[in-house]
Amino acid sequence: MGENMSNNGKSFSNWEGEAFEEMLFDYLDNGYLENIITFFEHEPEQIKLIPKMIADERLRVKVGAFAIIEEIKLKNPALLQEIVPDIIRLLKSEGKNIRGDAAYALEIIGDSSAKPALIDALSKEEDPQVKEFIEDALRSIK
Repeated sequence: MGENMSNNGKSFSNWEGEAFEEMLFDYLDNGYLENIITFFEHEPEQIKLIPKMIADERLRVKVGAFAIIEEIKLKNPALLQEIVPDIIRLLKSEGKNIRGDAAYALEIIGDSSAKPALIDALSKEEDPQVKEFIEDALRSIK
C-alpha cells in the first residue's frame, strides 16, 4: 500500500496519529526545522499540530512552532485562523510557560478575533511575565 492511497479522487495519507506526532516533534527537537516547514507547506491540513507544539515542553519544538507560524503567515496567513481557537484555549493552561507562549503565538498571528480572549486572560493572569506577553500581544494586534 504506500503512504498515499487514492479513493474517488480523494487522497488519504498516513500523516496522523500519536506516533506520527511524536516523530514530527522529535525531528523538530533535533533541529530539522527547514524540513518540518517544508512538510507544513505540502501538508497544510497538519496545521492543527501547531498548538500541540506550543504546549510541548521542549524548547526547540516551541521555537519551531513559532517559526512555522511566521512562515505560514508570509505565504498563507488565512490558514492560521484555523488554529487561533486552539491557541486561545492554551491561554487557560495550568503551565505559565504555555500561557505565555500562547500569547506570543497569537501576537505573531495577529488575528483580531483573539483580542477578547487575551483581554480575559490578562484580567485573570497572576504571573507578571505572562501578563507582559499578553500585553505585548494586545498592543501588536490591530
